[in-house]
Amino acid sequence: MHPKTRCFAVASATLAMAAASAATAASNLSLTASDATIGAGQKLVVTVGLNGDAVNGVAGQFILNYDTSKLSLDASGVSDHYSLVSGSALDLELYESNNAQTGVYSLALGTSSGTGNAELSGGFVTLTFTCQVDFCATSNLVTFSSSGGSSSGLSNAAAAFITLNAATNLGSVTRDTVAPSLVGVPAGVSYWADANGSNAAAVSITAPTGSDSCDGSVDVTYARSHGSGLSSFAAGQVTTITWTATDDCGNTATSTTTVDVSADSLALVSAAQGGAFAASEAFTRGLRAEFAKSSASDSDTQTITLTPAGSGASSRSEGSVTVYASGVTNWADGCARVSDPLHTLRRAISVTSSNSASSFGGRSYNSRFLVDASASASDYLVVGNANSDTVIDILDFSTFVAQRGSDRAVNTTASTIGPHTDFNASGTVNNSDLSFLAVNFFQVDETCGGSYNGAAPMERIAVRQLRRMGLGSQAIADINNDGWVDSTDIALLMQGVEPGSKRPQPTLSTGW
Repeated sequence: MHPKTRCFAVASATLAMAAASAATAASNLSLTASDATIGAGQKLVVTVGLNGDAVNGVAGQFILNYDTSKLSLDASGVSDHYSLVSGSALDLELYESNNAQTGVYSLALGTSSGTGNAELSGGFVTLTFTCQVDFCATSNLVTFSSSGGSSSGLSNAAAAFITLNAATNLGSVTRDTVAPSLVGVPAGVSYWADANGSNAAAVSITAPTGSDSCDGSVDVTYARSHGSGLSSFAAGQVTTITWTATDDCGNTATSTTTVDVSADSLALVSAAQGGAFAASEAFTRGLRAEFAKSSASDSDTQTITLTPAGSGASSRSEGSVTVYASGVTNWADGCARVSDPLHTLRRAISVTSSNSASSFGGRSYNSRFLVDASASASDYLVVGNANSDTVIDILDFSTFVAQRGSDRAVNTTASTIGPHTDFNASGTVNNSDLSFLAVNFFQVDETCGGSYNGAAPMERIAVRQLRRMGLGSQAIADINNDGWVDSTDIALLMQGVEPGSKRPQPTLSTGW
């Protein structure tokens, strides 16, 4: 007989001998897992021990069943499958047996201190199992059992069983190597900077939730590429939010959400051009908005659609267009100068803000600036500036005369190259366009913080000066051929004298 077998027979006989004076203890044999959640690469380590008060004894035997469909018992050495718990009084192996087919494991231990009782408490041995499959919250993977009429228990020096409470089998254990999932990951969003000078956009991002096949709830955390929180994102940056779901076994899943905030805010510019327009349908023109504050300036040019107010000739044409403004400044405290560089002077208009939310150009916005240059006749853009300077003067007249009689596209855009003196949007430059010049002659640009810019419009210009300026084609505006383009030429043209006719001027009587 193998020595361990003989020892086990002795131990079995010892444990089987019941004495009338058997000791009673408020304790029980127990199986406990070192970790109730087991992730990838981890082992299930089970401690066989005593739970409760210490008892005096000399030996113990443990007969265990383990679920072979889920577990295999690891060998700690050449033939041993257990490890003694440090400091345990049961430190002498009497017998060990493992049947990997049926999942029955038996172990008998004694004390090396002789035949006298030793204090038995805490853990005795640990068993290490390899998990074969995943499982969720499974109890009784390892249980106390009996074999050949013997059962698990402790005995004392009097060869009596130590009466214990009912043994506790292994409780709930989860083995999970499957990553959780993230549910409701927010899609990436693009925003314009808020029109409040915050240099950010208020964007409400709702965190996703976690789901797992084993765990009822899964923690979800997040990290931002820069900044913090889920409600404000810096202008001019693309912020990446990385979401991480972690289940109880340490498995993780990640996903990302991007929040792209432009460095620009938006401004809605409403504009009206004053005058009698030939177009009865909507037409387009380029609009420039120049924002100004004491500490900053910005500008943008876009194409605006103008609609004549009423059918046929109208005293104004109006429309709205969205332009871009830097997000670093609250322009609502400043001023915007609005113009159509091909046709008008600049008007200085106050800027307000609006918290209305919508989208434009593929981006959402929470607020934008409002610039209203169409509220009243005093705000209408002054038409008649043909050369994009700051005044309407004799140079605009000479430009008009050089183009008079030519066809021009009714629609212009922010990129149309001028000059373009079809002021009334008829498609042809004619004397109707001259009326814009006549009505608005000598008007000048407005400035933010004041009325007019103080520029001095030119009343007359010499033909030779036009040529020196590279504007020789405009010499045709010298209708009376006196070497000057001036108000006399304007009057002659309005009286029907054609440029180039060289019609002589009447000589005034000396008596006048």
